[in-house]
Amino acid sequence: MPSEIDSAVFPYLETDLDRVRDVIGPVRFRGRPELTPLTDQGTDTSRRLVRPTLTLLSYYLLTDPSVPADDRVVQAAAAVELLHLGSLYHDDVIDHAYERRGRPSANAVWGSHMAVLGGDSVTMEGTHLLVELGQREALASIVASKQMCAGVVMEAADLYEVSRSEQAYLDSIDGKTAALLSLACRLGAMQAGRSEDHEEALARFGRHFGLAYQLYDDILDLTSTAEEMGKPVNADLPEGIYTLPVIRAAARDRGLARLLRRAMTAEEAARARELVIASGAVQEAQKVADEFIDQAVGQLAGLAVDPRANHAITAYAQSILDRRVARPAVSPQRAQPPQVPDALPPHVRGWLRSWMLDTGLATSAAEADYHRWAGVLHVATQGSLPPADATREQTFHGMAVLAFMWDDLFDDPRLTDPQAVTALRRGLVATLRQDPEKPWRNGAIPTAWASLWPRVRAGRSNDWQERFLDSVEEWFEAAEREAHHRINGYIPSVADYRPLRLSTGGLDIAVAVGEMYLDRELPPKLRRHPVVRRLEEIAFMVNLVENDLMSLDQDDADNAPYNLVRMILHETGCTRREAIEQVECQVVEQRAQLAAVLRYLPGLLRVLPGLSGQGKKYASMYESLAHGSLRGRESSRYKQPFASAAPDLERLRQEIYHPAADPAHTGV
Repeated sequence: MPSEIDSAVFPYLETDLDRVRDVIGPVRFRGRPELTPLTDQGTDTSRRLVRPTLTLLSYYLLTDPSVPADDRVVQAAAAVELLHLGSLYHDDVIDHAYERRGRPSANAVWGSHMAVLGGDSVTMEGTHLLVELGQREALASIVASKQMCAGVVMEAADLYEVSRSEQAYLDSIDGKTAALLSLACRLGAMQAGRSEDHEEALARFGRHFGLAYQLYDDILDLTSTAEEMGKPVNADLPEGIYTLPVIRAAARDRGLARLLRRAMTAEEAARARELVIASGAVQEAQKVADEFIDQAVGQLAGLAVDPRANHAITAYAQSILDRRVARPAVSPQRAQPPQVPDALPPHVRGWLRSWMLDTGLATSAAEADYHRWAGVLHVATQGSLPPADATREQTFHGMAVLAFMWDDLFDDPRLTDPQAVTALRRGLVATLRQDPEKPWRNGAIPTAWASLWPRVRAGRSNDWQERFLDSVEEWFEAAEREAHHRINGYIPSVADYRPLRLSTGGLDIAVAVGEMYLDRELPPKLRRHPVVRRLEEIAFMVNLVENDLMSLDQDDADNAPYNLVRMILHETGCTRREAIEQVECQVVEQRAQLAAVLRYLPGLLRVLPGLSGQGKKYASMYESLAHGSLRGRESSRYKQPFASAAPDLERLRQEIYHPAADPAHTGV
């Protein structure tokens, strides 16, 4: 039971709230149990259940508070909370919020598209419950929903409007917040069977309480900490949402008004906040809120009800407004990858060097230490992946070196003949598909692949092997396309960056090599899950975009077409510094999203069906993958910290070229 409620007056409130919680539950999607977590945010989803509590209290007030609530009241209370929860999904998408009450938001984990659909599903579930109750309840909810939408639209229309009026602000919060709290009280009163005058009195009580509620929330956005609120604070000012304290302060401070005419930096927003607080407008807004709560209390004065119940409901409303004493939300600690030395273990380093020299990938020890290949591994995998047996560790690193070598063969600016690019791709595909027991291709790369592939596929299923080979072949095709774009001087649009970069980033190859290293295979159904797909893509995009920043100077020199900074410059004509800042902001946002998904993943994998109790191991694997991506910028690939010699890429290509006129060979 809420601590502000006198159990002697409402003895069944906590029991009835438990009944509400039972009704709320997640939305079920027929035949797709893996999607249930989209609308299941855990036991603390509804926090203090303010709206259902008001529905129940409004009912008790007009009936006998010593008797449990009727089932219809419980259903109405659950419905209004579902309407509220559905709106939060949309709010977080609009606000780009990645956390709510110390938990990752749905849009951070599932993406904005799925979050909007999840919010719609939750809203429709609540609407369905109200339709079942009757036409009056359904119509009341539709009216309230229209008012909510209108309030949000009005707020959006007034963004960065320094001359926004107090009435415009009040009209907006009357819809976006007060309408639903009013509906909560109205629905409770409806189930009591009293006159419409009683319903209207409770609805007005909820409306005035809602106005005070939003005013307090806006005040706290300016005066509280993120820990106290369980969400970011001073969020309204940078977004151009000017609330009552800001409106009043700007009316008498021209300096503040000038700041508010446009989008602000974080520093300017902090300065604006200081000016608002110093103006005394916060205290004035608090007085307005107190007036609204007095008006709310006045709505109940003429009702012939138990005075104890009347006092209890007004005391509850007042206590909700004083949220400064709320227990701070504690955000879970982000898992950090272990810090390890910037070196490979001797049994891996020695094997890797010998393998490169023996196969001819390198012609000297200095080439074997070439920083663009071996340097990638200097952020040791022990910092991201748990130890494996020696053979798998060696194979993992050998496959990594070979993949980066393939990449450089296509990216080499000295490769300028389009026909040679196609011949290179054909030769690599032919090598990939040859029988390692009966290799017909000669040269360093075919020899290296023939020695490595049996180790990679050892213990892996036939389906896994075929998927891996298919993904490598698709990667070769993407690399060929990028090379043609480079040669032709074509720079794609920014909108095409994500699909192009993911295709050349080798996401599926990296996941498969991680499976090999850990000696397990991820169920295809798991990899198809929307949250898992999102995690994979965000982790790789962090790595790829940071690679663009680290490699920008070299990419400029090489005319690399798929660098995001270069794409933005080409498309917008902005300055180089502005383009870099845009990309840096994107990295910060992607890292925040990745952290949110990583926090959510273990809980998701605990409840997903069909994982045979392996959810914890799969979560650990993805955490390792993500941490490896986050450490990519620490790699020695971007600098040359030791003596190494650049390999002769044309020598390697000449050994692998497979012109279209050459006869085809079929592998196993």
